[in-house]
Parts: sequence; C-alpha cells; structure tokens
Amino acid sequence: MSIAVGELVYFQDPKRSWVVGNVTEWNEQKLQATCKARDDGEVATQLKEGNVLVIREDLLEEDVDDLLHLTLLHDATILDVLRRRYFKDVIYTNIGAIVVALNPFNFKIPRYMDDQMPRYLAEGDRIEHNVPHSWAVAHNTYWEMVNDNYNQCILVSGESGAGKTEASKIVMKYLAALSCKAGDERQKEGARQVGVKINKSSPPLECFGNARTVRNDNSSRFGKFMRVKFDGEGFLKGAHITKYLLEKSRIVTASPGERVYHSFYLLLRSSHAERALLGDQKEYKSVSSGKMWHNKEFNTAEEFDEVCDAMLTIGLDQERIDDMWLVVGGILHILNLEFEAEDEGSKLRASTESNLDKCLALWQVDAEKVRRELVASELEIKGQAVVKLLPPVKAVDGRDALVKALYDAEFGWLVEQCNEILDVGDAGCWIGLLDIFGFEDFEVNSFEQFCINLANETLQGHYNQFIFTRDMAECRAEGIDVADVEFPDNSPCLKMMVGKGGIAALLDEECSLGQGSDDGFLHKITEGHASNPFFLKKALCQSSFIVHHYAGSVSYEVENFLEKNRDTLKDSMRLILRASGVPFVAGLLDAPADQPGPRLTVGGFFRSQLRDLMDVVNSTNPHWIRCVKPHPAKNPRMLCGVSTMHQLASAGVLGTVKIRKAGFPVRIKFEDFIQRYEIILDSSPTGDVKEDSIAIIAACSLDPKRAQPGISRVFLKSDAYVNLEQRKREKLHERARVVQAFARALKGYSEARHQVYEQNKAVIEQLRAVITATLKVERAEANGRKAIAGEAGSLLSATVKEFYDKTRVIDHGRIGVLERRMQDEHQKERDELAEEWYEGAFVTIEDEERMRTGLVNMIEAKLAAARKHEQLRMLKAAEEATKLAHHAKLEERKAKAETIKACKAEKIAKIKEAAEREARRQEAAEQRRLQDMRGRQQKLLQNEAKMVVKEEQFLMGLQTKARMGGGKILTPAEREERDKKEWARQEAVRRRTMLSDYTRQTWEEMRLADQDFEKNIQREELQKRRKEREAVILKRDEERRRQQQNKQDAEAEQLRLNREIEKIRSRETELGSKLVRDRKTMRKRAEEREWTLLQQYFANQKKHESLERKRNSENFSRRHAEGGSQLRPRTTSSGEFVPLANRLGSPEPFVMAGSKLSVSP
Repeated sequence: MSIAVGELVYFQDPKRSWVVGNVTEWNEQKLQATCKARDDGEVATQLKEGNVLVIREDLLEEDVDDLLHLTLLHDATILDVLRRRYFKDVIYTNIGAIVVALNPFNFKIPRYMDDQMPRYLAEGDRIEHNVPHSWAVAHNTYWEMVNDNYNQCILVSGESGAGKTEASKIVMKYLAALSCKAGDERQKEGARQVGVKINKSSPPLECFGNARTVRNDNSSRFGKFMRVKFDGEGFLKGAHITKYLLEKSRIVTASPGERVYHSFYLLLRSSHAERALLGDQKEYKSVSSGKMWHNKEFNTAEEFDEVCDAMLTIGLDQERIDDMWLVVGGILHILNLEFEAEDEGSKLRASTESNLDKCLALWQVDAEKVRRELVASELEIKGQAVVKLLPPVKAVDGRDALVKALYDAEFGWLVEQCNEILDVGDAGCWIGLLDIFGFEDFEVNSFEQFCINLANETLQGHYNQFIFTRDMAECRAEGIDVADVEFPDNSPCLKMMVGKGGIAALLDEECSLGQGSDDGFLHKITEGHASNPFFLKKALCQSSFIVHHYAGSVSYEVENFLEKNRDTLKDSMRLILRASGVPFVAGLLDAPADQPGPRLTVGGFFRSQLRDLMDVVNSTNPHWIRCVKPHPAKNPRMLCGVSTMHQLASAGVLGTVKIRKAGFPVRIKFEDFIQRYEIILDSSPTGDVKEDSIAIIAACSLDPKRAQPGISRVFLKSDAYVNLEQRKREKLHERARVVQAFARALKGYSEARHQVYEQNKAVIEQLRAVITATLKVERAEANGRKAIAGEAGSLLSATVKEFYDKTRVIDHGRIGVLERRMQDEHQKERDELAEEWYEGAFVTIEDEERMRTGLVNMIEAKLAAARKHEQLRMLKAAEEATKLAHHAKLEERKAKAETIKACKAEKIAKIKEAAEREARRQEAAEQRRLQDMRGRQQKLLQNEAKMVVKEEQFLMGLQTKARMGGGKILTPAEREERDKKEWARQEAVRRRTMLSDYTRQTWEEMRLADQDFEKNIQREELQKRRKEREAVILKRDEERRRQQQNKQDAEAEQLRLNREIEKIRSRETELGSKLVRDRKTMRKRAEEREWTLLQQYFANQKKHESLERKRNSENFSRRHAEGGSQLRPRTTSSGEFVPLANRLGSPEPFVMAGSKLSVSP
C-alpha cells in the first residue's frame, strides 16, 4: 500500500496514542511514514503502515451517542470522538450495550446535576429522548425488570479512580427515586427509607474497605455485589450485599504514596483514640509505611463522627460500634511488635512489649498464650505434641496472619450486619449491582492482581458471548445468514488459569505440600504451560511469568504467592481469640475444623465465589457501565490518550469492536448505500433501493459470506467494504478518462487552429486589421446612435415612469370636468404669458451649451457605471471558476485517498492471510510434536511393561525354587500335594483380583454415571435458563421492532400527509400566481388604454395651447405695432426665433386617488 504525501490521517503517537495529522514523507521500500500533528506540529517518524489510518475530512466532525454508529469503526475514531465529547463536558457515550463514562472530576456540570433527573424519570419504559447517562442505564434496567418480571444485573467496572463507586451510587439513587414515582404515600415513604439506609451503608463500608492509592484517593479494595430488591409492584424493599476478595496486605502495610485502610487514620484522629490507648499517629508502623498522612476523604475527626452516625442510622448499636474501633486499635498496636533471634527461635523485642500489653488489654485475651503462640507452634507428630520454635521471619508472618484474619472477619461481620438490616428475603425481582475491581497491570503484580484479572477475564468471556449473541440476533432479524461467523473467544486463557492442571490448581497443589515454595510453583506452571500461547516465561526473568489476557499481557511476580494463598492463621490462635472477654471479638473468627484435611485456600475460596457470581449473572439480563479515568493527574478537562486507550481495552470496549468486526462491521442503510455506490451500476436505478443494492452487490461479485442485504440496510464485511470503495474508484476513473479524452480532443482542436493561424498569420493579420478598422467605424456609428437613442429612451422612460408613478387610474367620467377646469385657467395663463414676454422669450447660446454639457456628463456617468458593473460581473465569474477548480482538486484528492485506503486494506488482508498460513503451519508442527511425544510415551510404557513381566518371571522363578525346597528332589505324592496347593493359591489370587477389579470398575462406572447425571441436570438447567432468557430477550426485541415499525409507519404516514399538504399549497400558490398574473395583465391593458386616451388629450391640449399662444402673440404684436412701439422679438445669435411655448415646462401631471381625478397643486 502507498500513502500519498499530504494525506489526512490518524497516526499512533507513542505519547498521545492516536493523533490527527498529515503525512509529510512516505518510504515505499520500508513502508514507513513520517507524520506531523495538526494541533501542535509535533513530528512522528518511522511509523509503520498499521499505525497510520487514512481518513476523510468529514470524519473529524462526526459526533454520535453510540460509537457503533460511526462511519469508520476504529480505535482512532473511537478515541477522537470520546476526546471531543469529553472537552464539551459530554462524559457518557454508548458503544452497543456498554455505557462508557469518563470521570470528569467535576460534579458541577449542568446537564448531569440532580435537577435534570426528572427529565429521565418522565420518560416511558425506554429512554429515547435523553442523552446517555448512568440514569438511562438504571431506567432501562428497572423497566425491563418490571415488564419482563426477570432479574437484571448492572456490571460497573474500571480501574482505581475511574469513578466506579460514584457510578454505583448514581444508579442506586436513581433506582430509589424511580421506584417512588408511583403508589400511595405509605409505599413511597417505605421505599424512600430503604433508599436512605442503602445510601447510609456506603460510608461504613468505604471506611473499612477503601484506601488511598496512587490512582485514587478513595479506592475500593474489595468487590461488592448488591442485590437491590423490589416487590411485585416495583417498590424498593431491601438489598443484600456480597463482598469479594478484600485486599488483606493493605491491613499491614502500604506502598509509598499510598495509605492503609481509612479506618486506621480516622481512629487515630478521633475522640476514641484515647480509649483505644493510642498515641501519636507517627508512632505506628502500618499507617507510616506509605508516608502519606492526609487525604481528601476519610481524613478528619468530623468524618469519623459521620461514619459512626451512619452506623447508627442503619441499625448498629453503640456498644458494637465501640468494639469495632477497639479491634482496629488493637491491630495498630500489634503491628508495632518486633521480633529478634534467640537460639533456634525468636523472642519479642523488649521495646515493643508495651504495644502487646495494650492490644491484649483491648481484646481481653490470655496474655501468656498469645506470647507463646507468637514465637512458637505446637505440632502433633505420631500422636505426640512437639513445640517448634519460629524464627523472626515466621513470627512476623504469624503476627500478620492474625491481624489479616481478624480485620477481614470484622469487615465481613459489618457486611452481614448491613444485610440483616437491609435484606427482606425473597421479595420479588431484583437488580444486581456489581461494583468490582477493574483490570490491573502495575509495575509489580502479585497474587491479588492475579485474582482480580481472573475475575475480569471471566466477566469478559461472559460479555463476549452475550454481545456476540445479541449482534447475531440483530443480523438474523435483518435476515442475514451468520452460520459461518466466529467470535473472539478467551476461554482457552480461562482454562489455562483455572482449569484442570491450570495455574490456580498448581498453586493450590504447591500450597498443600509441606516444602512447597514460590520457585517450585513457578517451575511447575512453566513445565505445564510452556507451549500455551497465552503463557510466557522469559529466560532472563527468574521470578515472574506472563499471562496474555484479553486486555494485554501482565507480568506476575511469584514472590509470596503461596503465603497469600494459604490460610496461615493457626487453630490455636483462633481458639485464644474465641476465648476473649469481649463478646464481639470472641464471635469474629470461626472455630477450627473438626475433621483434619486440606483447607480451602484464599484462591480456592475466591474461585468458588466467582463461580457463584457467574451463575447469578448468567441467570439475569446484564447491562454494563465501564468507567474510565481520562488522566492520571485526576484534574478536570485533561485527557491522556495512551491511558484512555489502555482502559478502553481493559474494559472490553475495544473487544466490542473486535466482535462487531467478526460479524458484519459495516452496516449501511439502503438509501445511503445507493447514494454512495450508484455509480457502480451500468444502468439507471430502478427506484427500489433494496433491488438496486442487490444489483450493486452482484456487480461487485460479493458472495453472501462477505455482503448481504437485510430488511433495512446492507451488511458488509470489512474486505467487502474495501472492494466496494475500490470498484467505485474504478468507475470514477472510467468517467474521468472520458472527460479527459474530451478535454484532449478539445485541446487538439485548439492546437490545430493555432497551427493554421501560424501558417496564415500574415493574411489573417491583414484581414483582421481591415475588419478592425471597419468594425471601429461601425462601432463609432453604433455608439453614436446608441447614445442618442439611449438619451431619448432615458428621457422618455423617465417621463413615462414619472407619469406612471403619479398616475394610477383614469376616471373617464370626469374628463369633462377637467376640460372645463382647464378652460377656466386659460385666461389666467394668457395674462402670465404676456408678462413673461417682457422678461425674455429667447434661449441664449450659453444656455444651449450648458444643456449639451449636462447631457454629455450624464451619458459618461452612465457609461462608467456600466463599465463598473461589467468588471464586477467578471470578478464574480473568476471567483466561480476558482471555486470550481478547488472543488475539482478536492475531488481528485478524495479519489486518491480512497485508492490509498484500498491498497492499504489489500496489504492488510495479505498480511492477515500470511499470518493465518503461519498459524496453520505452527499448529501442524505442534500436532506432529504431540504425536511424536505420544509415540515416545507409548514406547516407554511398553518397555516398562516388559520390565514388569521380566521381574514377575524372575520372582516366580524364585518362588518356584523356594517351593521346590531349594532344589530338593520330591516324591510324586509330595509334588502332587505341592501342585494342588499352588493351584489353589493361584485360583484364590485370581478370584480376589477379578473381584477387586470388578468392584473398582463398578464403583468407577457408578461415580462417572453420577457425575454425568449431575452434569446433565446442570446443563439442562443452564440451557433452560438460557432459553428463557433468550425468549425474554427475543420478546423484548420483537416488541422494540414492532414499536420501531409502528414509529416508521407513523413517520411515513406523516411524510405522506406533509407531501399532500405541500401539493395543496403548491396548487394554491399556482392559482394565486395565476390570479395575480391575470390581474396584472388586465391592469396593464387598462393602463395602456388610459395612456392612449391621455396622449390624445394632451396632444389636443398642446395644439389648442399653441394656437392660443400664437393668437395672443399676434394680437400683442399688433397692439404694440399700432402703438408705435420699437420692441422687437428676441432672437438667438443665429437670428432663429424661439417661441415662448417651446420654453414652457410640461403640463402639470394628474394624480389619481382611487377612481377620482385630481390635479396636483
């Protein structure tokens, strides 16, 4: 694949993940690119082909509420959309069934304040008119539970600091409000009280189960599954909490920059500190281990009081609350104990004995027994008690095991007390709310991270199965054949972790050995899983192994794996604590098991809890909220691309993309498909979008495994989408070649004309000169005529316009009135003419020159305006031409980008094909290796069997020799007696062997039959639940499709009505226009008739005035001549006479009002 320089791309920057930029250089040999970021100009070099994604400009503005609706579904587009939405304070985005929530670290965003909750509460049983939110998840979950009468589950996950606990609180608060929406006041008040108790249970659980980490100031260090229970009418009735895997190591110590559990700090700063015999906080090693004293939450004495008040609210009595804090204080004291070596064992360091005394005083246990058990252990060997002294290291382990067991038991007791207060038994349906630790990958990962990632791997497997099933159901609903589609499966990784012979099983096996060690555990898993593709043991890493999880590869340090997996608290120490004088302390720990045997390890107990959890989740309809911490700094409006992408992978968001790509990732509506790929058709479209889409698919020769038409859209594989784009580009190139051929022909014609011109240039120039001269003369004459005609026309137009503006309708009935009025005014005008005669009746040469100059200036002004208008028109035409050229260039660039993208896809396909061939080759080699190994094992077994046979023959020979009496010659009777005894003995042995084999075989068959029977029952039950769940889901999907179809039908009907209304309006507009045109035509004809009458009238009037003036002038001249006057009429310089009538203005215009005629003043 080749990428053009200047292409718009996403490129993967190692510091910022996917960034928008342009290609500045492309190395065709190495297939590497150099890109420059668009925002800050940073340059990234040596980018491989897979780290560069060519895009279109319009994709940079795409914004959707569901990422699966993106035109191009890719890691880069997902990150870019999330980034742009985050900086617009839009923190929730859907991706299929998942709601991705980016922690804004800002609780004042207007659209997410509690005053916006009524908008969501007001919707029906499905959120359709509001943006994605945790409220929307809670709303849809609640109504699915009510409508389907089926248990639901909301799974909240994310790394520490991503906002899981806050998201769970938001969901819980909304469920409490939604359940109180209907019903009488008693029911509403009952539900509200339950909601208050559930919310009040959070502060005690967070106090004893949360701690500060480098990633979060209030990080939950345990998993929590809360069943929120409702009655048959949907009112909140209670809740039940289950905890998972409290992080016990944080009781003892914390890493730099972190803290142990909040409870220790609150007690040290509270009024109970003196009662717990505590001093300054810096005296205690556990709280000082992380060198982090202060925190934003759970840090002050006031917060201690708030936790105690919350305990009282949920129903705990004050005595039990005080006892809980005394246990915490005793743990602080006992963790200050130090041991030093003494002979073969150890002893308590004298400087720390006071801490032990204070602890024993608080717990009220036997001091001597505790002192003895801390430094020694009593073992029973062959029925005799043997005391084993403990070295300092083992003594510290025993001390830590004591506080871990006690604190874990206290936290479990707190959870049980919450359940006793909140739980109401089986009230009806419930909604499970899982707030569990997200996928973890630290610099140093230990046993806790292994268990946490096991839980996430298991949940991801469930998610993959559920989402894939749902995606395939959508395809089937559209009529798509999905028989050959396979989805990403992480079950081999789970089998390696928890299956038979897996890592967890080998860890338990190593723990059961008396001499087991971390190195032995590492050796066993390396031997057992060295060939597993999900396992890796690097030669240079002597104390770690790597597991390739769905979210990435994690390296685990095996140090202390066995210690953390064992339950190391001694039974004798349990008995000492159970004999405490404080009833609360005495009841925390369970009694030792009566029957000896292997104990359940921490990992084994966690796996059993995980199995129970998955059984519960599988029996519900799940929903997901994936919380993401956008930046490690935990500040608003900051987003780190690398960290965000890692969390999206850990949360399974990118796994959703893989699942979609495993099926038909590209899904285009028929209308959009036709609009984009219509050019592929050789004929015109038929108008049926589905038939035209099928024709396009057939034209590209795409088989049903790669492209299929559904009911409303076309489903495509990625390679089929690439083929369509390539075929489209080919068609565009064909059309472009036609245009280019026409352009080349036009160019050839122009060149031929130019060649003819060059050959006949002299003749053509002579002809051009003659024609130019002729045209110049004609143009001058035409311009003169045009100027004269234009002037006359302008004057006439001005006169007509002025007259037309002032004249509207002529009332012909009043013409006579007008004539009589004009006759009355004639006499007055004759007198005025006589007076004007004396003032001057002739026009001078200067007046005539001034009029001519004004006329010339007016003509030149009009010519200048015409030239300016022509220049503006030419500029506008030039701009239009420039725009067309720019548009053509953009189209050419887009076509080039599509070509590059197709080539890249082809390259990727070849690489994938090569990778698949290599994988098949490796698999075949692995099969051959396994067959060779089985052959060698078979040979070893055969050789071993031969050796056994030889040994048996040798032993039988010795026995025969012994029975023969050492070679003594026997008599026939003795030999007969000896043979009878031997035959009887062999027969008895044979019978016993047969009976034993038969019995063993019978029991084995019975055990296997029982196991098969139980498995069949479990399988049938699981299939039954799955079928019921699928039936419910299909029923709900069918209902949604029906509603969607009704909605589409209503929209179509509305569209049809709108079209009918538009047609009616068009007809009305057309009729109105016709009426207006008819009215204008009639008016114009009337005005023409009126104008003709007026012309006749004025012509007659002018003729009358001329005759009258001439007569008056003659009379006036005659009178003056008779009087002997010497006056003479004025003449021009040329002696031409100018009559007075020619120097008068035009007659006064008539102004019509309605149908009445009036004369302007």
